[in-house]
Amino acid sequence: MKTLAWGGAVVMAVATGAFAFTAVGSAAEAEDTPASLVEDYTHPGADKILADYELKVLKGDGHIIFSSRKSFDDGGQCATAEIQVEKSLDVEPYGYFYCFKTIGTTGVLTLEVPGTFGVRAGNLPVTAKAQTSDGTETYQIPANTPVPIDPGDGTNLPTAVLVELRLS
Repeated sequence: MKTLAWGGAVVMAVATGAFAFTAVGSAAEAEDTPASLVEDYTHPGADKILADYELKVLKGDGHIIFSSRKSFDDGGQCATAEIQVEKSLDVEPYGYFYCFKTIGTTGVLTLEVPGTFGVRAGNLPVTAKAQTSDGTETYQIPANTPVPIDPGDGTNLPTAVLVELRLS
């Protein structure tokens, strides 16, 4: 039998022509191995965004990215080129505008924004999905246009939970 070292494995040639591969190496070599290149589509900085801005961003393709949060007290809204998600609160500042930059003409982002009562598309049309009291609703939002998302009757806070933004 002949043993050959090859690419971190030992190859043994048996007279019958069969080959067996046995991994060799140490735990130290495993630690030196680079991380997997498999993308899991988690939004960059999602934990920090949740901690700093009370916004739960989950997964996306990198074409819809959280950029800022403005409170109703700030008096300003998101830039017109950005997607604006409007969330109500029962305490001051009584609401936030969450702003999202877009890259390219297609994209998707899953998130959870309870108390959503409106979405304004940026320069491109957006499809928004929200969980409402009637189930999952889909909203087609033309470019630079605000659309109400189950705003309620004004006596109670909105209960819709925005769960997806999609450029298409």
